[in-house]
Amino acid sequence: MALLACEVKLPAAHAAAPSALPNLEALPAFLDILIPEDTTPSASQLGLHDKLIQHAKGIENYTRLLELGCQLLDGLSQARYRVNFNALDPAQGESLVMMVEASPKGSIPEMFFTRVLSDLFGFYYSHPASWPGLGLDSPPQPNGYPDYAKPMQRRTLG
Repeated sequence: MALLACEVKLPAAHAAAPSALPNLEALPAFLDILIPEDTTPSASQLGLHDKLIQHAKGIENYTRLLELGCQLLDGLSQARYRVNFNALDPAQGESLVMMVEASPKGSIPEMFFTRVLSDLFGFYYSHPASWPGLGLDSPPQPNGYPDYAKPMQRRTLG
């Protein structure tokens, strides 16, 4: 399948400064499929698309991998739904992300999915806004888990 590149306007939920996302319009929506909003903020609500882009700039070819992955997402979305990826509803976006996730090992789509997921989880779970969803009030270091020997108890959020 040929990859499609299109210029699109981002919906407010995925808005960012145009200069911050050259050819990466699908990235915030993609990250929100991986980490959607629940009792904690989604990836894009925490600005992790910008953090990922900044991180990628320091790694050879990573920005290009992000561009290729976003082109792939838009191409798949255009082929199936006739809209760019960031205009899909969550179920549609998830179906396409599952296709990318199932790509052959070592392929560009698989590298895009695996690398972004790994970095995203690191950024997300190091952010204090994600900790309540894990039942934590603070990072585990330097104090560790003083109650590790006690049975786990379910905590309610909010």
